[in-house]
Amino acid sequence: MTDGRFYLCSYWPLVKTLGGRRAVEAYALPPYANGMSRREPDFEHPLPALTSSSRGRGFVPRLHVGDTVVFTTTKGKWGGVPGRPAHWRLVAVLEVAERFETHAEAAALYAARRMRPPGNLVVAGNPPLPVPLTLHHGKVHDGDWDAVCVERAADCGVVLACETRVLDLVDPPPILQDDLLALFGTVPNTRTPPEISEAQFDRLLAIADARRPTERNALRRAA
Repeated sequence: MTDGRFYLCSYWPLVKTLGGRRAVEAYALPPYANGMSRREPDFEHPLPALTSSSRGRGFVPRLHVGDTVVFTTTKGKWGGVPGRPAHWRLVAVLEVAERFETHAEAAALYAARRMRPPGNLVVAGNPPLPVPLTLHHGKVHDGDWDAVCVERAADCGVVLACETRVLDLVDPPPILQDDLLALFGTVPNTRTPPEISEAQFDRLLAIADARRPTERNALRRAA
């Protein structure tokens, strides 16, 4: 159990766009991997990191060791299930394990552990992914977007190395609008991820857990 705070955050998975779905098929990528050229976060990494590449100073600098972030997709008709309304998918839960003030400091940790740096670290020798491995969503995936990442890393270099507590990049459980309304009284605006209570966190995982197709893949909160 963590003594930290809890946050709810959304992201764009590869399957959001036709280009991303083609990338999944062509390169055998997990469909719910982050779709950006600098994966934010890089869920496929054994020690993923959070940086300010997507939200600038609005989120990551507020977090500290022990804080927990729930990641859902944005709202969409994920999976093409007939009759299912637009919904969210609960994909991951990350807990902050270490905090660094620069990308270079974080990269040194990964090097010391003989790990490649996560894709969202802006350091020498760690370029963004080529467009064919992304969701191909317009200008956010061209050179201008990486220039934004470089600029934000220089402006706010905080990096949070995280332990993965929950992860499903293949068929994550759905969260319906009625679930969010019952839990929060509204649909939270996750552009700037809001803090949620521990009870809300537990309930959200319980909802997702109940919708898993098998017990083998059930979501479990780490003790």
